[in-house]
Amino acid sequence: MRTLLRVLGVSVLTVLILMVAVFFGFQRYIVHTPDGVRLDIPFLRGILDEIPEIPCHARPKLIFHLSVEPEEEDAEPLFFRSLFVSGQNLEALPDESLISADFQPDAILVAMTDETGLLWWESESEMAVRFGLSGEGEPGLLLEDMDEELTHSALLFGFHNQLLASRNPPVALNGREDWLDPRNPEVRAYIIDLAVELGRMGFDEIVLIDFSFPPGYPDADDALILTFLRDMVRALGAIDVVLSVMTREADWREPGDEEDIFRQELSLFADIAFRFYCLLEPEALENPAKFETLMAAVASALGEDALHRFVPAGPGNGPEAGNWLALLE
Repeated sequence: MRTLLRVLGVSVLTVLILMVAVFFGFQRYIVHTPDGVRLDIPFLRGILDEIPEIPCHARPKLIFHLSVEPEEEDAEPLFFRSLFVSGQNLEALPDESLISADFQPDAILVAMTDETGLLWWESESEMAVRFGLSGEGEPGLLLEDMDEELTHSALLFGFHNQLLASRNPPVALNGREDWLDPRNPEVRAYIIDLAVELGRMGFDEIVLIDFSFPPGYPDADDALILTFLRDMVRALGAIDVVLSVMTREADWREPGDEEDIFRQELSLFADIAFRFYCLLEPEALENPAKFETLMAAVASALGEDALHRFVPAGPGNGPEAGNWLALLE
């Protein structure tokens, strides 16, 4: 047994010595080139020179044959038409009255809250219960009776909330009696909880308005808002619901601007929001040049290939071509 162990020990030691010798022996043949490190061994030069190098683009690729052909993704619709209605009006309107002969919507957007903070449904959120923010609507039942081909979207006011700010002053933004403080984690959790509740009712898309600090607020924190929106996207993604944002025309324009130069802050949300809705001023509807300037600003902020994600909003059917959100009177 001892003899066998000695033989094995000597063999292992010999192999190690040979490996070290080979390693240091070939150090002289290592050549550093712009393409990397290679060995330049004299007695192999002729052999290696005879082996042609195959360019990367000519090398054969592995092809995997699928037993089942993958389904093609649905192409993005050229035009997106949506109809805006308040929750109270939705309850009063029959299904067939939502669709007119000259405006065939792909979706319906229901305002589930407004800037007062009152909810158009009975929320299970603790904050909504504590401060009397819930209503008595039953949107889930109404959605079940509506056309299944329509996308169901819910408009949700974010930090603009007069009732909660006045009834619970500690969560109000300093100097604003109608705006919640985005830096308050309890406030952010409350808004996300409401969005998830709406998604579970049957809405396919949550459209969030007033999702940042109020315009012109000196201590606005864009990074915090981005984190808040990403948290909401993750929460909604778990129930297969998308997040969009509702903007105003003034959100794209520098304050006091008279030369139609638009600001680019909204480009920060390009990888977060599914769609960008925009409430238009009457001047933009009446002046085609103003509307074209706005569309140019959107293309600059979001990119030309993302214009299908921008949905202008106003009364009537909108332009013959392009996206549109029709506001019901």
